[in-house]
Amino acid sequence: MQVNQPQGGITEATTTQLAIGDTASYIAISISGGRQCGRSYDFNARKGVIVKIDGSVATLRIANGRSITYPLHKLTPEGQPNALTHMLMGGQ
Repeated sequence: MQVNQPQGGITEATTTQLAIGDTASYIAISISGGRQCGRSYDFNARKGVIVKIDGSVATLRIANGRSITYPLHKLTPEGQPNALTHMLMGGQ
C-alpha cells in the first residue's frame, strides 16, 4: 500500500535547553488605564536567573529579589533574540 503525502519544506526544530543557574529573558505585560480613558499595554523584556525547573514551569529570581514562575517554553536564553524582538521584527 502506498501513501501519498504532500511534500513540504524542511524545517528543523531547535529547542535550546535551559538549566538552573541560566539567565533567561521573558516578556512582562502591564495594563494601565480604565474603560473610560482607554487601556494602555506596556510590553517589557526582562531578565531573571532560573532557580528551579518543575516540568514545564521555571521559577526565576528577578532583579528585585523576588521569584516568579513562567512557562519554560516562553523563556529565551540570554544572548538570543527574545519574543519581543521577534514581534518587532515581524517574526523574523
